[in-house]
Amino acid sequence: MDLERSWNEQGFFIKRGLIDEDEVAAIEAEIVAAIRADPPRNHGGERLYPTVDDLLIYPEKSPSPAARNPEDYIAKVFNGHCVGTAKAIATDPRLTDPLAPLLGANLDCFQSQFIFKNPGVIGQPWHQDSYYFRYDRQPQATVWVALSAATLDNGCLWVVPGSHRAHEVFDHVPDQRPESLQGYLEIVSQDTSMEEPVLMEPGDVLFFHSYLMHRSTDNIADYRRSAMVYHYAENGTQPIDALAAATLAPVNRWMPARRAATPLSA
Repeated sequence: MDLERSWNEQGFFIKRGLIDEDEVAAIEAEIVAAIRADPPRNHGGERLYPTVDDLLIYPEKSPSPAARNPEDYIAKVFNGHCVGTAKAIATDPRLTDPLAPLLGANLDCFQSQFIFKNPGVIGQPWHQDSYYFRYDRQPQATVWVALSAATLDNGCLWVVPGSHRAHEVFDHVPDQRPESLQGYLEIVSQDTSMEEPVLMEPGDVLFFHSYLMHRSTDNIADYRRSAMVYHYAENGTQPIDALAAATLAPVNRWMPARRAATPLSA
């Protein structure tokens, strides 16, 4: 199945081995170094704290029982697409060119998350990214770069193929688990019986529609699952209202990611 057809019918596609091993290692090493340079203990339990590089570091509410190093206490790091190797990958044609037929030739990366899934931490329940991204142009695209293996044991993503074809954002309700991170919501009104896991190796890249229902499971393994996740929208996209703008502003950093080639003058 070609990529555009898979996007339209399934809501996602995977490009295996798209990112090189040294690039994968560099992204993780740079994020870990930033955390170690300014660890959570310096911030008195703040749920979201900034670093000098404009990274926003988000600790786990209930850290891994095996936590020893500063990064073992972290759930997510926002804004990685603004610095270092992660920034170079955000604008790389390997990621942006496949999106051009889907979203348009002029694309911006507006948010990114480095996601740690350390041993023993919980997953995120069923949701759609468009629930959080209240913009005037829909859909957006999520590009999920595996930095480690994503397995059934360490909490890989699961998707409901074709769930994006409803062309709507479903009702989301608060995640009631005590360990749940702030902002975690879940879809409980839809049939998820057709779910399937997305198993990945380092360097594999999952591209998916922002209406696609997806979740992750708990990490019951003794090793971390890590990923660099980019969110893209058509250039010119705006929040639907002032409330959406205020809500999105803390974790959004808009950056040009792809532009159509300028035609040669006659």
